[in-house]
Amino acid sequence: MSRFSPIDLAAYPVGDVLEVLAFEAYLARDRADLAARWAVRRIANPALPAFDTILLESDPASVVLEVGSYRELLLRARVNDALRSLTLAGALGPALDHIGITYYRTPRRSDEADEVYRQRLAIAPESWSVAGPVGAYVFWGLSASADVLDIAVYSEDEGVCLAPRVRVVLLAKAGVDEDEIAAMQTAVRAALRRADIRPLADLVNVELATALPFDLTVTLKVRSGVSAAVVQAAAAARLTAYCNGRLRYAGDDETGPVWLIGRTFTVESLAGVAMGGDPNILEADVTGADINAPDAGYTEAALAGVGLDGFVPLAAPVIAHLFKAPILGTLTVNTTVAPIGWVG
Repeated sequence: MSRFSPIDLAAYPVGDVLEVLAFEAYLARDRADLAARWAVRRIANPALPAFDTILLESDPASVVLEVGSYRELLLRARVNDALRSLTLAGALGPALDHIGITYYRTPRRSDEADEVYRQRLAIAPESWSVAGPVGAYVFWGLSASADVLDIAVYSEDEGVCLAPRVRVVLLAKAGVDEDEIAAMQTAVRAALRRADIRPLADLVNVELATALPFDLTVTLKVRSGVSAAVVQAAAAARLTAYCNGRLRYAGDDETGPVWLIGRTFTVESLAGVAMGGDPNILEADVTGADINAPDAGYTEAALAGVGLDGFVPLAAPVIAHLFKAPILGTLTVNTTVAPIGWVG
């Protein structure tokens, strides 16, 4: 059984090891401490003047306190950064290289960005077996070529083919030309057919996913009195991130292995992403139908016989959605203003 699961490390951010950094809180604390100490001194020596200018930025004592508080902020931030660099989710650059070599025995490729490397490290333990588990096939496929954007691995469980046959499906990054795509496919095929990686009985076929371009139009009904442009921009950002595929293992704002092959975008899910919990959006209407919807015959009942004698793989039209990758084209987000104001 595979240990592989598509864990998104970005969903488990490394928090501040100390309390959340707060310059104003440090400064207020030190001002209060200085005022209390000065009051004690005045009790012992009533001739000392009252200290009533401590809140003025021009006061020399206030300037000294600001310097001290800022230095404390920098020190705490440095401690936080140093401890984050010891984690897979937070390490960058040489620190991530050290984690990769020391704990995962996986060196960085020369052209590999931090987030893509982090994603490979998250599934590196799968490679310590042969490429039998799904995660191991994903790891070795990603490691074979930097041009792989997404990789899917199908066999009997998906009703695609009978074990021990394995179908590995690749999607190339945007901007990769036909020759580079062919080289990517050849490299992945060669890597997955190595005797020291491929299980003895597995019959591996490496093929390309079919891109499924789609345009998306969403109309938002927003409350009156709010900035429709701000609400519109935030919804567009959410939809773009959602439709471009979330990173499977870790990271953000980087191209790496994402989940696009075989993915379905339902009207309901797109509307939910567009609203995003924003109380200023009353409704979200998505034009059109579900994107890359499964065939009506692709059901749990159709897959009930998987693993049993006599199971027959499903027909190609029934499993066609598993080999398509929805690619977002033009995104249009319109807004209308509800006449009911702030009454929900």
